Amino acid sequence: MHFSELRRRSQNADSYTRRRTRAYFVIFCRIYRAYQKWLEQNRYYDFADMINQAIENVHDIPECALGYRYILLDEAQDLSPNRHQLLLAILQKNFGCRFFAVGDDWQSIYRFTGSNLNLIYDFEKFFQLKTRRSLIENTHRFGQPTIRISSDFILRNPSQIHKQINGDHRKNTPIKVVMSENINDDSLALIKILQSIDLASDIQIISRYNHDIYRLKEHDGIKIVSPDIISWHNKEIPFCSMHKSKGITRDIVIVLNMNSTSTGMPATRENDPITDLLLSKSEKYPFAEERRLFYVAITRARLATYLIAERKHPSSFLFEISEDLNDLYQKLCPRCRIGELIKSNNKYYCSNYRYGCDYVKRIQR
Repeated sequence: MHFSELRRRSQNADSYTRRRTRAYFVIFCRIYRAYQKWLEQNRYYDFADMINQAIENVHDIPECALGYRYILLDEAQDLSPNRHQLLLAILQKNFGCRFFAVGDDWQSIYRFTGSNLNLIYDFEKFFQLKTRRSLIENTHRFGQPTIRISSDFILRNPSQIHKQINGDHRKNTPIKVVMSENINDDSLALIKILQSIDLASDIQIISRYNHDIYRLKEHDGIKIVSPDIISWHNKEIPFCSMHKSKGITRDIVIVLNMNSTSTGMPATRENDPITDLLLSKSEKYPFAEERRLFYVAITRARLATYLIAERKHPSSFLFEISEDLNDLYQKLCPRCRIGELIKSNNKYYCSNYRYGCDYVKRIQR
């Protein structure tokens, strides 16, 4: 994308963002030109340059990229505009080439790297091909109720392609919510889970961000061995972010920090407006990509998924997938999230009023 295009896009923003974008360009252009000069002087290419150069070569060199009979594209939901242009250039030079693409729009989680979901939604238009679509609707990884819960959750966004997922009816793969009483500390809840499962199982701990591993403190044998390994009584358990978990399969998956905070899930920190200028158009459905990221997180386990949340700040996503949680929180005080609501004299009081919670709600007649 050229600077002129970025400037054109910024004209649609509010006056503050336009002024901020202009100031940003003054700084960024200097850095960018110095970086490009350094690449040229050292005869280096970065990844984007390699793709762009490949596109030019396919267009400009007659014998380049000839002879392809079959092209297989995996992870089509992560396709970016420049990769699309490279594939299109190769296809246009190889008439009769069979093009086979595999992708899942439910797992599109890389907008920050340039992926554009429209490339899979309008595949025929962008590749200028007659195509036939086949849905892969069987999973051998997990069973019910994960199939129902995860499918219902992701399809709340009407833009996602509708699929009816089927699995082995003999498999039972529950999703369990475990409450933590400790703020910024998931250790005790994790220990409770580890004590309840077979430690011979293949276990994976994941969370929204890499730094969430530091929500685990040294309690009862819990230790952080490295940025991607924790141990509990000499049992080493791998840790990774939700993005890195895509593609893996484990017996047991434990998800940390399922909280309704800015660094919880869904993450409420928005992209910088300038960054958004560089990316594909954002979606209208609230937290669309965060929903897909959570879908990835709850579909990694063969046997069970455990979600850890602070009792006072559970993620809104948890209320969508857990009827038990909804029932529990209808009875809990909405202010302290610990005491139960007591009905008296046409009002609801918190059972923790003796300990400082002054929640009161008048019953409407």
